[in-house]
Amino acid sequence: MRIPFSLLCLFLAFSSSFAQDYKFGKVSLKELKETVNPNDTDANASFLYVFQNTYYKFTTNDGFIKTTQVHKRIKIYNKEGFDWATEEISLRQNDAKKENLSGLKAVTYTLENGKIEETKLKKEGIFEEHNNKYWTTEKFTMPNIKEGCVIEYKYEIESPYMSIEDIDLQYSIPIKALDISVRIPEYFVFKKYVNPRATFRPNLEESVVERTEFITSNGSGGFASATNLNNRKWNFREIQTDIKLSKIPALKDESFVSNLNTYKTKLIWEYTYSKNFDEKITNYSTTWDDVTKTIYENEDFGPQLNQTTYFERDVDALIAGSSDLKEKMNRIYAFVKTKVKWNDFYGYTTDNGVQKAYEEGTGNVGDINLMLTAMLKHARIKANPMLISTRRNDIPLYPSTSAFNYVVSAVEFPDETIILDATDKFAAPNLLPIRAINWKGRIMRISGTSDWHDLTPTTSVKDITSLNAKINKDFSIDGKVRTQKTLFAAKTFRSTHENYSPEELLIAVEKGKGEIEVSNYNINGMDQVEAPIRYEYDYHLRNAIEKIGDKLFLSPMLFFTPEDNPFKQDKREYPIDFIYGVMDMYQIGVSIPEGYVVESMPKSTVVKFNGTAGEFKFISTNTANRLQFLITYSLNQPFIQPSDYNDFKQFYRLMIEKQMEKVVLKPI
Repeated sequence: MRIPFSLLCLFLAFSSSFAQDYKFGKVSLKELKETVNPNDTDANASFLYVFQNTYYKFTTNDGFIKTTQVHKRIKIYNKEGFDWATEEISLRQNDAKKENLSGLKAVTYTLENGKIEETKLKKEGIFEEHNNKYWTTEKFTMPNIKEGCVIEYKYEIESPYMSIEDIDLQYSIPIKALDISVRIPEYFVFKKYVNPRATFRPNLEESVVERTEFITSNGSGGFASATNLNNRKWNFREIQTDIKLSKIPALKDESFVSNLNTYKTKLIWEYTYSKNFDEKITNYSTTWDDVTKTIYENEDFGPQLNQTTYFERDVDALIAGSSDLKEKMNRIYAFVKTKVKWNDFYGYTTDNGVQKAYEEGTGNVGDINLMLTAMLKHARIKANPMLISTRRNDIPLYPSTSAFNYVVSAVEFPDETIILDATDKFAAPNLLPIRAINWKGRIMRISGTSDWHDLTPTTSVKDITSLNAKINKDFSIDGKVRTQKTLFAAKTFRSTHENYSPEELLIAVEKGKGEIEVSNYNINGMDQVEAPIRYEYDYHLRNAIEKIGDKLFLSPMLFFTPEDNPFKQDKREYPIDFIYGVMDMYQIGVSIPEGYVVESMPKSTVVKFNGTAGEFKFISTNTANRLQFLITYSLNQPFIQPSDYNDFKQFYRLMIEKQMEKVVLKPI
């Protein structure tokens, strides 16, 4: 049978990538001399080799222990690739059992005078970070990092947890060769699938292999024993999954992507059930209600809501004299935000416990928002915890306790549900931190019921600017700016400028506006998180007008004129996610100097995107020596699919081009 030439080339390329010796320490001169990845010349680094072997070791006393061997070799081309010289390994733990890291070896290879030099990672370069009671992180940075070096490390993790973490098959840098193997005894049953949102789709090879274990004592870890096995010999099957790939493209970032990892190619493992030697089955495949029930019964979750004595006196005094439930809610919410500071750790369960967090004034997400929920309940407000998977944690694909990593408080009134997060001082009712706005949250009630709640903001964020400009005889411009920002725009402004001095505020407002001098800068609303931010300033601007011959050329938006279009690429791989709808408005008035009249100016126009999903209006008028412009941009559909990208790209291009058009003045 003749093999098609294209398939033959593909086979030869695949075979050659694995013909290389990838044994630890066998780094070649060719790898060190390579200056760019031949298939991705923009890459700052490349994985030369990614290896993972996961299998279940068996001991008579302990039963099965999940073992994962990892080996990675990385080529660093330039300084921008130095970040890949740091590795973080997450290890799971609880009071009864923990994962253990062993066999860590790490070497940096450099080319010195034509010879390969090795620099080994020393013990003092390895650090352990305690994240919370459930996770620790082993972290190391490779020594002697230089442009052109190759780094290599390997390690092994032994785990008493039978579940399998997602296996990444793609990174933000290309992979030359990848070799993944997973062997699972028939006693642990998984559903596996490739991330459905990934654009790169690999092939998986699955086979069944026979395995024999010999039992040497009466212990068995619950799976087998000498009393029920002939000759102390145990035969069983394993399901083996192999993935051997070459030339895997990098996961390329695009503007306005909520979380690039959402689209990463990875193998997802859903642990459905286990069975012991006697065929007794323990189900792990579950429903979302089962998941929330399990979480609620965790001692670091539900029971924390029942602890009230530590705050009762303070909260009772706080809400005294108020009969309005929403007023009580706001008082308690503001109190918690000032009482307990977030320590930057995520988690839906408490770390130190709500009482200790209250007393010490610091805690993780679970500590703070479960405390908030308990206080609201104490005030007879219908509040319940809501589980969330943050933007960095991806969107939950199947019911699992690990699908969530965050908790907020959901307050249900007859006419609306209000979501509160007390970890952010600038958050407000139904105005969560961006990190927590990801698809839907799961409200969980003490009754055992749970429901999804859409977290997508429903109110457009307004950013309204009034700009007055008077052109002077020397062609400089004097004027005044007034701006109003609402919701997330106001929240971002507060967060960014919270600790700015008056001088720093002036520098910030002048940045990127050309030769400008700002004076009389005044801000209102910094401390009122539910109110808009309002600020105004006077300005004097030089060199904003281009003089060619005897004509003057002026951009009517002055220093607010957009400089770039972020949507230039021909094809879009991932959705555009603006998170929330927007309504931007510019009201501009320009007084032209004596002795000049308008020769031409941008014409009024309206551009729409996808019906009512988006609209851009540019309205211009000319009355005597006064030019008026009303420019509005509204986007009601903040999530745009790749299938609509070309239409949105055209819409955005026309909008940018219109805003960059100029007024032409000529002498009378």
